[in-house]
Amino acid sequence: MGFWSLWHFAIFIAMTLIAVWTSRRGKSASIGGYGGWLIALCIFLVFWAMQELAEFYRVRHEIAVLVPSALESPDYQEYICYALGLAWLEAFLLIGAAAMLTINRHRRAVRQTIAALWIAGPVAAFTEFVMAETYFGDYLVEDDYSAMAATVMFATVWTCYLLTSARVKNTYI
Repeated sequence: MGFWSLWHFAIFIAMTLIAVWTSRRGKSASIGGYGGWLIALCIFLVFWAMQELAEFYRVRHEIAVLVPSALESPDYQEYICYALGLAWLEAFLLIGAAAMLTINRHRRAVRQTIAALWIAGPVAAFTEFVMAETYFGDYLVEDDYSAMAATVMFATVWTCYLLTSARVKNTYI
């Protein structure tokens, strides 16, 4: 894990601990509406989408600067096309999920958000890993499973929240 990954992980753990701590102080069955951790989730989803796109373009720029000969490789060109499509798909899914939670008050918005979390998270991370290993082999791709582990943890925690929260149950009918 790099410097930014450690900070993302630390912030995520801190937010999770705060959520658990505040949920134990007292439960109100009448709590409802768009607020609290729903807002935090939507903000996380939008920032996650922006981070995915920014990371893709940053890496592509660094490769162009550090290894200009890679730009002429047909394998690299094909990989970049697929990776770009996957990054934009993730961004659209995440921003769409945030918009669904914000605008729509039907229970299907929660189910669609859970599906988007799992598709844009662990499924996309696994797909990126397999694509990179297929195109570039083991010598360029180290066995770093931290992205997959982090997205599984993120998707699991927010799925549990969306399925068990009184606010979510009262807001999305």
